[in-house]
Amino acid sequence: MASQHFFKPLLPGFYSHLTIPVAFLLKNVKGRDEQKTAGLRSDASKKTWEVKIDGQRLTDGWKEFAVAHDLRIGDIVVFRQESNMAFHVTMLGPSCCEIQYVSSCLDDHNNLGKNPSREAESSSLDPSCFVANITASTLLYDRLNFPRSFVRENGLDTRCGEIVLMNEKGRSWTVDLRCKRSCGIAYIKRGWRNFCHANELRAGSFFTFKLIIQRGRTLVLRLSPKEPIEEQKCSEANEESSQNEKSSLIRKASSLASQNRYVTVTLTRYNVSFSRLTLPIHFTKVSGIVKAKKMSFLDKHGVKWSTDLRFDKKHLRMRLVGGWKEFCDANHVKIGESVMLELIWEAQECSVLKFCSKVMPETN
Repeated sequence: MASQHFFKPLLPGFYSHLTIPVAFLLKNVKGRDEQKTAGLRSDASKKTWEVKIDGQRLTDGWKEFAVAHDLRIGDIVVFRQESNMAFHVTMLGPSCCEIQYVSSCLDDHNNLGKNPSREAESSSLDPSCFVANITASTLLYDRLNFPRSFVRENGLDTRCGEIVLMNEKGRSWTVDLRCKRSCGIAYIKRGWRNFCHANELRAGSFFTFKLIIQRGRTLVLRLSPKEPIEEQKCSEANEESSQNEKSSLIRKASSLASQNRYVTVTLTRYNVSFSRLTLPIHFTKVSGIVKAKKMSFLDKHGVKWSTDLRFDKKHLRMRLVGGWKEFCDANHVKIGESVMLELIWEAQECSVLKFCSKVMPETN
């Protein structure tokens, strides 16, 4: 009998639980009312995650699986049934291509407990380029993994040592370049987080880097001034008809608008003491939130908390004063924890920051 499958696209709030289709349960799961746990495994690790089943929902343990695999809004997870409630899970990115991880070769006898680490995305435009997705995980652990195709094309698996990160203005930061030749992976450490902070590269954003070899064989990764999505669409437009180009631009605008609705922030003692939240500059620029006349927070229970808008035009900073502490208390967000918020527009230029989910750090 062929293996049975079901798939789920990941929407805001997916960390809390994942729902198994009723039709799948009725047709393929025996004794479903007696089942208490499901076993999930993937090709990215040798570990099996035990996840609690609550009716038709995967609950306790699902968040740990999602965080370990760095799953994000827009990803698609495909479940293949191996036995009654044991599943092999395949993760697909927004492009519908399988997500590549580097931990499968790190999962040796010295690293059996390590979580899978998601690769950056290679660029189809130029083998010397790749797209970096800045996530809370890459900032927390001060590490960015390169795509294997990028490593292979540029021979980075034999060039361990140091590499220079350069921003658009030519300012440079020296960071560690590390590699594992046995499985062809390479990544940067010690300095990646400082580079991101200095250049205001926020979690949730995408940027293109180009590899340049300077005189003396110094390796340089230069930050591209263009958004990777714009570059990819330009390349596709050269190959498609004008009608396809128009459709492509519409899809791009829709994609960017969707991404710009979300922001991840971390609760600090300062936030609690003054009930004040300062939004990331990048989010303030791209979301259009500066046009709001009124603002409120919406917690997971559907309760609104009013807040006052304070906009610093000189530094392009948006501060929300009042309501933030109460909002975090209602959603059980503690100091040091991060939370994802969604910007929703209402009538008369009133906006709401809605609680989506907590963003859990990776655990080793």
